[in-house]
Amino acid sequence: MGTILRVPHMEQTDEWPCGDECLSAVMLLRYLGIRISMNEFVDFFLPQGQMRRREGQLTGPDPGTVFAGSPYEKNSFGCYPEVMVKALNSCFAQKGLPYTAVNATGKSTEELLTEGISKGVPVLYWASEGMKPTHPGVSWTCKDGKTVRWTNGAECMLLIGSDPNELVFNDPVKPEGAVRYSRMTAVKRHAELDKRAVIVKVSGR
Repeated sequence: MGTILRVPHMEQTDEWPCGDECLSAVMLLRYLGIRISMNEFVDFFLPQGQMRRREGQLTGPDPGTVFAGSPYEKNSFGCYPEVMVKALNSCFAQKGLPYTAVNATGKSTEELLTEGISKGVPVLYWASEGMKPTHPGVSWTCKDGKTVRWTNGAECMLLIGSDPNELVFNDPVKPEGAVRYSRMTAVKRHAELDKRAVIVKVSGR
């Protein structure tokens, strides 16, 4: 048997229709003993940028820089690890806590388990809702001219453990708390999303 961490679960609701990254982060923070609400995290620590449609063209921010839209708005999109690293580290700094969030994109799932779960800390892990295949979504133009194409079905969840055949997650879109998915399928979906991940370390270690 592998390690499975006991992490308080939070479910995505109508109040936060696009907040899976933030819910996963707040579950992680609460696991670390930090008393924080989803609203506090979003309102005070999450960099956000508006989506706009002008003359039929969608424009918006780079999700590697800020959250594209708002977790409170249904027609928003989300963000990538760089944004969650900023938000988590802002939270740690403001609360004077000895943690550092690190962009772990590109690391294998085994490395994430070793550097996160085996040290007693959950991992933000980008995969897909229900581990189903994703597909290309809408695209938009950023202020600097860059084009972003969103991936429909992508989801950030909190990796909390494993056994030889499965990975265990606190999945914010599932009401039941810890959910098990095929390890092989989860690793495949994670790779399809460029192995995006965030780990948290104790500062100085």
